[in-house]
Amino acid sequence: MRKIKSAPDRLSAYVEGYIEVVDDVLRITKIRLAYKLRYSEDQMDAVNRAYEYHPIKCPAYMTFQDIIDFSFSLKTYFN
Repeated sequence: MRKIKSAPDRLSAYVEGYIEVVDDVLRITKIRLAYKLRYSEDQMDAVNRAYEYHPIKCPAYMTFQDIIDFSFSLKTYFN
């Protein structure tokens, strides 16, 4: 992530998946990803850039974007 450390104490994610019946079949219809990132103040531009481009670099999003509704959020904290 653009030279931004992503160690477990710096980056975490909470993920929710929504399963609904579509045409009598259970399907994953929505995925919500909520990231928490701790970083230094001088990395703010890099963090914003990485978050902006994250979906197009995410294999799951690129594979399923047309059939699953994805949303991403980012909560940031300074060191």
